[in-house]
Amino acid sequence: MTRIFVAASFASLFFLCSCSSSRKASYVPFTRDLKQRLERDNIDLRQVQFYVDQKLILSRNLGDQKLVVSSGVVKLENGKYINEVIVPAFTPGICDTTQSDKLMVSFEKGNNDLAFGPGSGYTINEYVLYGTEWKNGTAAVTFDSNKFRARCGTCSDIASVTLVVKKSAIDKIDRKSRTLKGRTVGKN
Repeated sequence: MTRIFVAASFASLFFLCSCSSSRKASYVPFTRDLKQRLERDNIDLRQVQFYVDQKLILSRNLGDQKLVVSSGVVKLENGKYINEVIVPAFTPGICDTTQSDKLMVSFEKGNNDLAFGPGSGYTINEYVLYGTEWKNGTAAVTFDSNKFRARCGTCSDIASVTLVVKKSAIDKIDRKSRTLKGRTVGKN
């Protein structure tokens, strides 16, 4: 009986891992190179469907403030109210505006864009979540006109959260072109 349980557990784990990896395989990181390619082909970034590849958790301490929460969940932790906003992995988002290399991406309507841009180090070409006050794998971000502490719900460092697009969408962006030879008078 124990062997059957262990075998079933391994089979379930393998199935879950293969589903997760196949899901990730259908996405590619949004990079500087891809952004330049889209701009060169006159494709409006507001028409591109973006996703985040990791679960984002935004939280802020409400303390004794009046409890008005426009998005997310309010919960009580150690006698303090915490406003928590969760963006699951592969949640679709749209680019509302661009500021040089930075993209302002929203995952719901309202004044709640998150900034993404080229990273540093090993992610220098990939678009990652921008933040300030980096501490223990978390960063401060502005969301819904408030300061939140962002952390990754599926990894150890918020700097690992990457903006991605569906691979099939990139394949569709390739344009076919041909050069016309022209016509002269009197010839068909």
